[in-house]
Amino acid sequence: MPSEDSFIQYCVNGILNMPPHHISRFSDNTLHNIADIFNLKLINLYHESVQKEHIEFYKSTMWAKLFLPTPLVDRGFFRKVINRLGRIGRHCIKIPPNAYGHTAVAIYEIK
Repeated sequence: MPSEDSFIQYCVNGILNMPPHHISRFSDNTLHNIADIFNLKLINLYHESVQKEHIEFYKSTMWAKLFLPTPLVDRGFFRKVINRLGRIGRHCIKIPPNAYGHTAVAIYEIK
């Protein structure tokens, strides 16, 4: 499922992270609470790392986050300027080794 604790939470205008493609976005806290609400035991919560095909997407997203707020949708002029400048600026963005990719898997067991 999409992880709201990954860089994807900062993605603006990301239509593939909006309904109907993704109906909801789950944080780690939500996944822990699901276990409590439904009397389950959370066995494992796994986050993928940033995949090779998402490296430029990660860098562009984090570049824009440096300069602008991160609403779900922003069609403004400054967003367009920052996104254009990001073609150069994203090369300055480093991906931390512990950065989450945008997928999480939660494994539960019935108590």
